[in-house]
Amino acid sequence: MSFFGLFWVILGTLIYVNREKFSFWKTSSFVFHSKQEAISNAEKNEKKGIILILTPRACGECGLTTTLLEELDSLGWSIVRLEEEDPDYETILSDDRFSEILPAIQESKPAWGVFNLGEEVLLTKPGLPSKSDLETIL
Repeated sequence: MSFFGLFWVILGTLIYVNREKFSFWKTSSFVFHSKQEAISNAEKNEKKGIILILTPRACGECGLTTTLLEELDSLGWSIVRLEEEDPDYETILSDDRFSEILPAIQESKPAWGVFNLGEEVLLTKPGLPSKSDLETIL
C-alpha cells in the first residue's frame, strides 16, 4: 500500500512542477479535430469564429504549443486542429477557398485560416496564427 501511495505522490509532484513536459496527458477540451464540433461549440459559447490550423504529418507539431492554443482560445475563438489523419483534412484542402495555403502544406509546413460561423473564410495564411494576426480581423 505504501508503494502505491508513494508512486502517486511522486507522479503528482512531477505533473504539478512541470506541466508542459506532460502535456500529452492534458486533454485540450477547447481544441477540436472536426469542423462541425468546433462550429457547434462556437455557437453554444458565443465565440467570434473558428481558427483552422492544418498540420501535415511530416512537420509533426510544427512549433504548435499548448500555450499558443490557450492564448488563441482566450481571445474568443474556437480552434480546429486538423492533421492528415482527421476526416476533414482532405475536404478542407480540396476547397478552393484554401488554395492560397496549399503550397505551404505541400512543403510540409503548417497553415491556418479563419472563418466565421457562417463558414465564410476571412483569412488564410501559411505558418501559425498569432495574436496580432487575429486582432486585424475584427
